[in-house]
Amino acid sequence: MAKSREEMIERLRGWSARALHEAQYADTQEGALNWQGQAQVLGGVANYLADQSEADDFTVWRQVVGDRAKSLAEWMMRQEGAEGALFSGQVAGFDVALTVLKDPEARNWPKYEPHAN
Repeated sequence: MAKSREEMIERLRGWSARALHEAQYADTQEGALNWQGQAQVLGGVANYLADQSEADDFTVWRQVVGDRAKSLAEWMMRQEGAEGALFSGQVAGFDVALTVLKDPEARNWPKYEPHAN
């Protein structure tokens, strides 16, 4: 886990750039959209951390988990086609982002979810 907020932001931005690179070379449109969704979320979480430098770990965690839940709900409704691929990528991006954030309650991420496990 990254030790400081700056390290978290740097790691998330690096992962976002890598996801954009993968999107460019994806074999299918759905693959490209999945990677773009991941890049969007990873960059967005990095920007949120940078903009909310005064927010405590609990506030950050709650916001990111809440945003993930919204993307997951959208993905559950639209699992097929381009929209499904984009929302699937967003959920994956949140899952990656949560591995680097400090969980104030020391829970493990990812958690067990019937749709994914």
